[in-house]
Amino acid sequence: MTIAQPALAPAPSSVVGGYAFALLGVAIWAGWTVVTRMDMRGTMAITDLVALRFATAGLLLLPVLLRRGLPLKRLGVRGVLALAGTAGAPYVLLAGGGHAFAPVSHSGVLICCGVPLATALLARLFLGERFSRPRLIGYGLILAAAAILMLEAVLGAGLGPLVLLGDVMFMAGALLWASYTVLVRHYGLDPLHSTAIVATVSAAFYLPVYALFLDPGIASLSWGTIAIEAGFQGVLTSIVSLLAFSIAIGRIGASGTSALTALVPAAAALLAIPVLDEWPSFVQVIGILTGTLGVALASGAIVPPGQTRP
Repeated sequence: MTIAQPALAPAPSSVVGGYAFALLGVAIWAGWTVVTRMDMRGTMAITDLVALRFATAGLLLLPVLLRRGLPLKRLGVRGVLALAGTAGAPYVLLAGGGHAFAPVSHSGVLICCGVPLATALLARLFLGERFSRPRLIGYGLILAAAAILMLEAVLGAGLGPLVLLGDVMFMAGALLWASYTVLVRHYGLDPLHSTAIVATVSAAFYLPVYALFLDPGIASLSWGTIAIEAGFQGVLTSIVSLLAFSIAIGRIGASGTSALTALVPAAAALLAIPVLDEWPSFVQVIGILTGTLGVALASGAIVPPGQTRP
C-alpha cells in the first residue's frame, strides 16, 4: 500500500508546530517511563495501571467517538482493531510491564530509539519510503545500542535474571507503537478521532476482561493514588501525548516524529536518578549515547559532511 505525497511542502509554521507537538509528547514519554518504573517497583500491578489509563481516557473521549463515529467504511473492523491493538492496551501491557524487570535506561533506548527504527522498517515495507545513507547509518547505530543493552542483560551485570525479559517486552512495545504511527499516516485520520478510537475501543475490550479475570487491585488503592495515576496515565499519557504525536505525524511525517524520541532516553535516565535513585551504568550510558546519535542521524538532525539532509 502506498500514500500519495502532497504536491506542496508543509508551511514553515506547520512544521515548527509539528516539532513542538512532538517535543510535548517526548516530555510526557520521559515522565511516563520514570513514573511507570516507580509504579512497577511499588504495589501497583500493570493490569491495574492499564485499567486506570483506559477507563479515564475512554470516558473522557467517548463523547468524541459518539459524535464522530467509528469510521468502519473507511477503516473496516480490522483497521479499528489494529489502531486499538497497537497504541492501546497491548502496547501498555508490554512497554509498561517491562519496567517491572528492566531499568529506565534500558526502556528509554529500547522503546524510544526502537520506535523510529521499527517505524522506518514499516514505512519502507508499506509506504514505500526510501532512506539516505546517513539515515541507514543511524538505524545501524540504533541496532548497536539495542545490542549493547541486551548484551548487558544477558551477562547479568548485577541487573537481575529477568532484565532480558523486560528488554524483549520493551522492543515488542516499540514495534506496536511504530505500527500505530504508520497506520495513522496510512488512514489519514485526524488526531482527535484516532485518539478517541484507541482509548474507547481499548476500554471496551480491556475493562470487562480486567474486571472478570485479572484480580482487580484498584479498590485497594487510595483515592489520592487513583487520582494521580488516572491524571497522568489516563489524561497526559493516553490522551495528550497520543494527540500530540498524531498532530506531529500529520505535520512532519511518521519518521520525523519518531526521530525526536532520541531525546527521551537521556531525559528519562537523568530523571530516574533523583526520583528512583537509579544510576545508569557505564554500559547503559554508552547505549544511550549510541542510540541518541543513531536517531539524530536517522532524523537528519546531524548531517555528515558532503551529505544532503535526508
